[in-house]
Amino acid sequence: MVDLSWLIMVIEIENLSFSFLGAKKPALKNINLRIKRGEFVAILGPNGCGKTTLALCMTGIIPHFFRGKLEGRVLINGKDTRENEIHDIISDVGILMQDYESQLFFPRVDDEIRFQIENFGISSKKMEEISKEMKLSPLLKRNPLELSEGEKQRVIIASILVTDPDILILDEPTSQLDSEEREHLLGILRHLNAHGKTIILITHNTHFARYCSRFLVIRDGRIVEDTRDRGFLEKAHISDLGIEPINYNWGNHKISTSNDLQITIRDLSYKVERPVLKKISADIGNGEFILILGKNGSGKTTLVKHLNKLLKVQKGRIIINGKGIEDYSQREIAKLIGFIFQNPEHQIFRNSVEDEIRFTLDSLGLNEDNLNKTLELFNLKEYRDRSPHAFSTGEKQRIALASVLVSEPDIIILDEPMTYLDFEAKKHLIEYLRAIKESGKTIIVISHYPDYYKSLTDRRFIIADGKISEE
Repeated sequence: MVDLSWLIMVIEIENLSFSFLGAKKPALKNINLRIKRGEFVAILGPNGCGKTTLALCMTGIIPHFFRGKLEGRVLINGKDTRENEIHDIISDVGILMQDYESQLFFPRVDDEIRFQIENFGISSKKMEEISKEMKLSPLLKRNPLELSEGEKQRVIIASILVTDPDILILDEPTSQLDSEEREHLLGILRHLNAHGKTIILITHNTHFARYCSRFLVIRDGRIVEDTRDRGFLEKAHISDLGIEPINYNWGNHKISTSNDLQITIRDLSYKVERPVLKKISADIGNGEFILILGKNGSGKTTLVKHLNKLLKVQKGRIIINGKGIEDYSQREIAKLIGFIFQNPEHQIFRNSVEDEIRFTLDSLGLNEDNLNKTLELFNLKEYRDRSPHAFSTGEKQRIALASVLVSEPDIIILDEPMTYLDFEAKKHLIEYLRAIKESGKTIIVISHYPDYYKSLTDRRFIIADGKISEE
């Protein structure tokens, strides 16, 4: 008998429009889409275009958890998301959300996965299988909130995969993964897809998306491109759609040297249950651009958190501008060093975009001369009165960047600043970093994507197993 299962439509969307409660314009406009069983689909587009909103509609989270005006209909394996409760839909579709931390509920990694196993009546043997597959076995007894961002993301992916859904929706699944973990996840997804699973990938990472078999582009809430052309991501015109072409050249940089020592780190060690940093020593010159690389959980973020006193030195010494870090007040350090967190959700807490940026100036006792300039620089002026919590994660990243950089600190630390940014925002950030580097600022960036910074980087530090080396 001929297998015709690939002809079955697992997702059918008809005339879908959606506006969030209180929004001035629709997030989605007249979406019509049919996805067959076994397709591997990439959904692409600039920040705020509606990608995540569409994903929430394809799981029933909209309309069941977000209020707003919904028109049209969405069918998941034939089930109308309006007429069926979410627990009737979630057995068919699993989702990794962009704000993955909102999917962590339990104090131990094994409890996160076990909850899904027990909730879906799955054999307990799956715990060992999925833990091994996602390389989580050494982390099972750890608290998820104490893990690196990449490790947290792997925990959520494991808790989804263990339920074996027919449809898998992943919203920026590589945002926190190192290169080895990205390749590992890709292998898992391609294996699942080869065995009939439908994979929907929402991403700015075109190098990862190129393995998909279908590409959808959303702009301003509408599908503007739907193609199965395998060469689509190599075409220059996609940059006009807000998408990074695979072969885009981020440039090269002639290494500069600095004779003025600004940061000295000597024999820095740090331990939480296990050693995280082991006798780290490094020198950073005034005006240098330092790129810090390393696998998830290697200690990169732990290291830089010492530089602005978010973590207290346990052993060793840190000297900044000739002064021991212990002699700086927290306010003095905050004026001297700007810090962009890996997850923008950790850095946004005010009621409007303008208040978010003004808070930095008020806290540091600075005047507001830079406020309007910063809003304009980060394309936020027209959104100054909106709540920062209403934006996409990529737009929140821009707000977090603006709220830190408005104070013009002498030293800037950015932990994965490109994570959620679209192509235009990435180019804009690189140009901004180039300008402040040329003005003499010292910049330290942690990243799993070194190519973005080729035109700026003076030196690269590698963190591995809590130790540092220079590449």
